[in-house]
Amino acid sequence: MGLEITGRSLANVGPFLITANVRGKCRVQEWSVGTGLGQVGDLVVGSVLMKPGQEIVILDQDRKAHKVTRPQRVLTVLGPRDSSTHVCAIIPPGGLQIKQGTMAYWVAGESGIVACLEREAPVNSIHAAENAIDFRLEGLVLNTHGQAVNIREFSVQPLQTNVSTPIVLVGATSSESGKTVLAGELIRRLSNRGHRVGALKVTGTGGVLDSLFHSKSGAVAVLDFVDAGLISTHCDAADFRKRIPLVFRQMETLGVDVIIAELGGDLLSANNPEVFALKELMDTTLMLLVISNDALAAAGVVAMNELRFGFPVSKIRHFTSPFRNHAGMARRMEMAGVAVCYDPRSANDIARIVDQVIGEMGS
Repeated sequence: MGLEITGRSLANVGPFLITANVRGKCRVQEWSVGTGLGQVGDLVVGSVLMKPGQEIVILDQDRKAHKVTRPQRVLTVLGPRDSSTHVCAIIPPGGLQIKQGTMAYWVAGESGIVACLEREAPVNSIHAAENAIDFRLEGLVLNTHGQAVNIREFSVQPLQTNVSTPIVLVGATSSESGKTVLAGELIRRLSNRGHRVGALKVTGTGGVLDSLFHSKSGAVAVLDFVDAGLISTHCDAADFRKRIPLVFRQMETLGVDVIIAELGGDLLSANNPEVFALKELMDTTLMLLVISNDALAAAGVVAMNELRFGFPVSKIRHFTSPFRNHAGMARRMEMAGVAVCYDPRSANDIARIVDQVIGEMGS
């Protein structure tokens, strides 16, 4: 890969924060810092260069929050970011040439991803869009053989070889649509009814924040795609199909009764369509809950399911947007061919869905 050890021990580069997307134990005393072509998922060391007045929160390996208002050295991960609401950033197809002083950007808020900036969302975005922050690289993290350390090395290695636990998928027609809140409500209510709930963030970029919310909602076990060795699921489809089942199989070993699996972004992005091609998962999926931003989006879900996903229509539950008037949305969705839809803000509607999940679990 054209890597070169600079002679600097990683232990002598610190002190630094190890960010939350680095899931394995770092052998700080044995590893070194080098130059070369960095690839998606490679560990790097560098500094987040805060400007006067800027403030961010960085989560460390223990998911402890650190408020950062001045330059901060971190050990973090290279990766792309593809967002319709936040930052878009890339790792060049051949890799990112890294040496001491190479400039890039910190593009994933609290959890930590470094890449080359493609485009930022407007600063006045209604989604409170993340900012890209200047990042000065010090080098790639290299193992004792002079090879770049990649988060794939930290992937879970489940003893289980298949998935049998019931799954409920939660998806939507866009980012920032209320999926995580809906997943949290399901987790809370199922937990209150005596069920051990495991939660997965299956697709997206970066990790941690949704898993933290899942934990606070009552999930007894949480995992995400980073635990499968993927910093982003905007990746090769074949690699995605190979790796994503690992986190479901790992959840099998954790003694949960049901898995709430949240799909990041929209149903067409981040390899979400590939989830529906994984028979191992589909065989045990009880239902798909979909939040649609409007009636045309709901019609699109119906059409794409027919053309591409092939998920059983009887197992789909449509939800209106939590940011719209449910009464008006429901009438419009009926005109679009969706006769029954649920209100994610209605306690009664959520209770009906939970009753259906529990009924399916017992059948």
